[in-house]
Amino acid sequence: MSCGISCIKYLLFIFNFVFVLVGLVLLGFGVWIHLELDDYQKISETVGAPAIALIILGSIIFVIAFFGCCGTIRENHCMVVTFAVFLLAILIIQIAIGVWAFLIYKDVGTDEWTQDIATTYKDLFAKYWSSENEQAVIDVVQSNLNCCGIASSEDYTNRSYFTNSTAIPWSCCGNAENVNCASSSTVYETGCLDALEEFFGSFAKIIGGIAIGVAATELVGIIFALCLANSIRNDDRRGYRV
Repeated sequence: MSCGISCIKYLLFIFNFVFVLVGLVLLGFGVWIHLELDDYQKISETVGAPAIALIILGSIIFVIAFFGCCGTIRENHCMVVTFAVFLLAILIIQIAIGVWAFLIYKDVGTDEWTQDIATTYKDLFAKYWSSENEQAVIDVVQSNLNCCGIASSEDYTNRSYFTNSTAIPWSCCGNAENVNCASSSTVYETGCLDALEEFFGSFAKIIGGIAIGVAATELVGIIFALCLANSIRNDDRRGYRV
């Protein structure tokens, strides 16, 4: 086997080792995103779907990359080709997931998206003082995103939502749980609809960036694998290998 192909062999092994780590990172990142978005499922049921896809993709990549490492070390033509085919299939699936994620998040920031989220959030918000489940969701949003109310903290004094209470809850100012805000100067100024739009938009950019980076890496791996497989086949034909 020529020096150039030997270099490709070791580069492919290093690539596969790195790709094992990439699979684990994707798996961990998908779990993290899923946990982060879990509390927001009542607001939008589809936002967590790409996170599940990342978990599945990371698991598959880990298994395939491990398979590729074994094929590279053993210089097995069949295993290396199989690895390249699987990697190509993953690349195609990943592109499909990217398109799917784009379709899910493409409406973020549009009038239609804002109206849909606003309708759902207003329904949850109106039950803040009467339902513990809805209260928990609103508190998570307000405390995590440093926001208050729908458009502002004034929504808590709006009689169209609440007729009895004018208190501003603890999650609007970072107080200890169940200690309502005592001063308006400590209340978060940003409304939660604006904060949610920025939050979901940020996740869309993160997922898109990861998808592009991993796809580029996969393409390099496919090229290396096919070059090595071709070299192994040629050496077998020439009788260099026993």
